[in-house]
Parts: sequence; C-alpha cells; structure tokens
Amino acid sequence: MMEEHLNFGIYEYKGAIHIHSKYSDGGCGIKGIVKEAQKAGLDYIILTDHESLQALKDGYEGWYDNVLLLVGEEITPRGGYHYLALGIEAEIIGKQFIQVQHFIDRVSASGGIGIIAHPFGNRTRLLEIRKNSWQNWDVKGYTGIEIWSYMIDWIDNVTPLTLLKYYFYPDKAIDGPKPEALKRWDEIAQTRHIVGIGSLDAHGRPTPILWFLKPLSYKHLFKTIRTHILTTAPLAQQSLNESKKLVYDAIRAGRCFFAYDFLADSTGFRFAGLMNQTVSILMGDEINLNGNVSLQASAPAPAELRLIRNGKQIKSEYGKKIEFETDQTGAYRVEVYYDNRPWIFSNHLFLR
Repeated sequence: MMEEHLNFGIYEYKGAIHIHSKYSDGGCGIKGIVKEAQKAGLDYIILTDHESLQALKDGYEGWYDNVLLLVGEEITPRGGYHYLALGIEAEIIGKQFIQVQHFIDRVSASGGIGIIAHPFGNRTRLLEIRKNSWQNWDVKGYTGIEIWSYMIDWIDNVTPLTLLKYYFYPDKAIDGPKPEALKRWDEIAQTRHIVGIGSLDAHGRPTPILWFLKPLSYKHLFKTIRTHILTTAPLAQQSLNESKKLVYDAIRAGRCFFAYDFLADSTGFRFAGLMNQTVSILMGDEINLNGNVSLQASAPAPAELRLIRNGKQIKSEYGKKIEFETDQTGAYRVEVYYDNRPWIFSNHLFLR
C-alpha cells in the first residue's frame, strides 16, 4: 500500500533554476541556453536575470520542443540581499527599496514565489567579488531558500592552491549544501512552511584567467544540481499557462527535491507518509498529526538514506529504502548520499 502512495497520481519533471542570460550578465542568449537544456534532457528551466524580465516581454517564455522556459527575476538590491522572484509579470527593481521587507512584500503582493538566493554565499576565499549573504532573518513572507547553489559551492571551495584543479575539474569542488543553510532551513521549518531548492546561478561565461575555456558552461551546469518537481497532472505543451501553473504550484508547495544528478540520475526518488494507513502525505505537505505516521523514502540506486527530524538525524539505512514509524510532531526530511557524496535532499514533510 505504501508504494502506491509514493507514486500514485504523480508526474516528475527535472529542471534548472537560477539562470542568467545576456539580458543581464550571462554569457549566452536565450536560444543557446535552451539548446543546452535540450541536450541535457531537462524538462524545464527558469531564467532569473538581474533586475530584468525583458525575456518575458520579448516573448521568450514558452515551450521549445520538450523544454519549458519560464522567466523570473533575480532582485539584486544594495547590500547583498539577492532574491529570486518567480511567477511575476512586472519587474521589481531592488535598488529602489530601502528595506528588504518591502521588495519581499512586493513579490508576495504580485502573487509571486520569493526565494532567498545563496543566503550564505560570502565568497570569502579566492574570489572576493562581493558579499552575497543574507543578513536579516527577521523578514517575513518569503516562500523558500536556495539550499544548494552550484556556483556558490564551487567558488567558496576554490583557493590559490586548488584553482587549476577545480577549474578543469569543477565537480571535485562540489561538497554539498552549506551546513548553515541546512540548519537555518530546519529551524524555520519547525515553525512554518518553508521550501528548499537546488540551483545553479549559471552565467556561462569564461573565467578571467583562461578566457578561451568555459568549464562552468551551461552545458556542464545543466547536468549538475537539478530541482525535480512533482505535479498532480502532466505538463501540457498545448497550454503554456497550465504548465506554468503546475511548475510554480509544485515549487510553492515544496513538492520537489533537489539533487546532484552529475553523480547519478535521481529520477524516481520519493519521500512520503501514510497516517493511520489512510491519509497520504507527500513532501511539502503540512498536516495536523492525529495518530501514527509511516514514513518512507525510496532512492533509484543503492545509497545511504538519512532521515532528519527538526534538524537532527534519527535514522540511517544503506540501500534503496528507509522506513520509520512515528507519532511525534516535527519537520521531517531525507538526505541521500551516493558513494559518500551528497546526492539528494527532499523537502520537509510537516507533522504539526
């Protein structure tokens, strides 16, 4: 019965979030980005140029064969408070706002999804470009947090001694979400619904040192950290608005997981629960606990599965499945490690 609840009525799509194009500081135009997404086998991509929705205005949002391109924005005010705004129709210029709360409120009022971008990305070692950390955690109204950002992970692990190695072999620098991000995510989840995503912060530009090479190209990045969404209906190419709503509804609800697919394809991962053998619960769901809940997560390949409750590991199993019975409230999520490396991170399942 539990296996049926894990998969019944669910459609899975993998995509890349937080992508920059030539509309801001990216290294490629829309057509080139879409072409690389198609080659990588992605189902959707979300463009987030700095302070710009020009790609939306120019009519680029839509289906390109089997890839759905959606256009959001990265709000980049002074002070390093970078904020992804998805599903909005008009640009929000961060530099026009004195207080962070004001542009968060503007995104919410526009019906958009607000994601705090790379909240702990200080870039403090080799590339001291600018501070990209989020300082004010008293704000309200944001939907979620970028828990794992590829470029922040890469940059923060580069030193003068490792530069050449990580330049030519960038994935050797990728060691997982920052512990501070996971800790903050779990703390917030204990008091309210909060969504976590994996992202790229893809710019696709050559680095200044060896300008003729692009080891961090769109082609490469699209094979790495992906956010897999779970929808209640299939995406329909004949209806952009319907598909757009399904994607954003899944992200807003936290019916998604993010994974480092460069290690192995995470398609098919599931984390769900069954309360009193009758009420089905999927990651992202928030319910009032009334009885026993059977939790189960399944991975597409043998790996170490760790069950986390309120930020603390309560069980670990090696294999393709982990199960746990509980009658305790809490914010539960799952981490999966493949060959001892971080691989899959589920969103929380909230038992209140």
